[in-house]
Amino acid sequence: MKWILKHQWLNFRRSPAFEKDLGIKIFLILLGLFLLMNLIFVSSNFNELLDGFGIDTEPTILINQFLLYYFISELGLRYLMQNVPALDIEPYLHLPISKNLVSKFLVFRSILSPYNLLAPSIFIGLTVSTVIPSIGLSKGLVWLLFTLSTSLILHFFNILIKKKLENSNLFWTVLLSLIAINYIENNYLNFDLIPLGQWASAITNNPILLIAPILILLFVIYTSYKFFLENLYLEDLFDAKMMSGEKFTGKLRNWESKGLLNTLIGQELKLILRHKRSRSSVMMAGIFLFYPLLIFSMGKETQSEFMAIFVSIFFTGIFIIQYGQFLWSWNTNQMDFFLTQINPYKLWVESRYRLLVYSVIITSILSLPYFYYGYEVMLIMAATALYNVGINSMLIMRMSLWGPKPIELDKSSMMNYQGVGAAQFVVGIPLILGPMIVYAPFSYIWNGQIGVLAIAVTGLIGIVLRKPFFNAIANKLKKDKYKLIHDLTI
Repeated sequence: MKWILKHQWLNFRRSPAFEKDLGIKIFLILLGLFLLMNLIFVSSNFNELLDGFGIDTEPTILINQFLLYYFISELGLRYLMQNVPALDIEPYLHLPISKNLVSKFLVFRSILSPYNLLAPSIFIGLTVSTVIPSIGLSKGLVWLLFTLSTSLILHFFNILIKKKLENSNLFWTVLLSLIAINYIENNYLNFDLIPLGQWASAITNNPILLIAPILILLFVIYTSYKFFLENLYLEDLFDAKMMSGEKFTGKLRNWESKGLLNTLIGQELKLILRHKRSRSSVMMAGIFLFYPLLIFSMGKETQSEFMAIFVSIFFTGIFIIQYGQFLWSWNTNQMDFFLTQINPYKLWVESRYRLLVYSVIITSILSLPYFYYGYEVMLIMAATALYNVGINSMLIMRMSLWGPKPIELDKSSMMNYQGVGAAQFVVGIPLILGPMIVYAPFSYIWNGQIGVLAIAVTGLIGIVLRKPFFNAIANKLKKDKYKLIHDLTI
């Protein structure tokens, strides 16, 4: 294993971008150390912080109450930020190195992730400053082992999500349902579906129960090792990654055969499903679908109609904002193909418009459970959906032509600013403020319902006048096609 470690170091040291990578890594290490020192300081002075805020709840009970939320946040952070351990295995496949050894190396290397320092930085300080003085040394150490082993379970669980479960609709449905049900029961029924804090208390009182998280940890380590072992060949990894996308897009063939418009939409859907950056952008949009739940659950006294419009326009138009701002950049590799074809540009424009409209229809259907918060919320959702279809979808199509930049589809969208320019930072402002500007005068002169009606009518006017807009965008594409090919082709 030491030879593989040495090869990794030589690979990094002899890289042409060594100096640049070294500078970035040193900066990130210093930044990470600064953050960890802050976490250690806060956790080591937790009791003083509670006193400063005037909170008189017993600290260990308070910590246990928030354990579940911490670990959900940690899993979300790991999923969004943590890379799965990778190794250029091709040079090793023809050498007398066993797959078993390479698989163990990948498991070992994954443990060295800096994200595994988060939990020790927080829980060791809390154990020393708060838990041990409260429940004693032996119980405090058991509590520390429980929390650290839970964090490691999430580490390997995150690897399995990214490698095996990321494309499973069933997995995401179950996971998001558990989070939503737990949130609703905790806030409205005073009941925890996953009482992690109570489990922590039970384990500290009966240390033999600690064997349960340790067994789970060993299971996820073994499962990760087996996955690496069974997918170590390049072909296997390729198949495992592509199968789910191919399976779905294969169902589009019959639909695509019904006209060029459907073909163009089908090609865009395949692009979304098959490439890393487009797929992760859509998944990021999916995460924000729970945003209204967070706002509406705060109660009517903390909300205004402007806030409800803001949340609704964001909810029904999240795909438009997230995906539409790079609408033409997604086709970086095919831009010269599209713009040099004889086929009418209007069809290409209309296919992108329909894709955005389909997203609004899907989010509108997903908004139906928010009827729980009253019919007024649903009226605002419906009005903003019409506005997104009639105005915002066309606005984003035009704004996405402001200095578009090429995008590499095989790169992740997380912390990736390739293709991001000044236009992407201001693109959301008119989309969000537009319906509020329409709403304000009608609401002021008459009432809020007339204001909501004005938003809906504005959206309908945009839908009726969409044909001239298609012509304008198509003419713009035709006029600037050589510039776009130059700007967007990598």
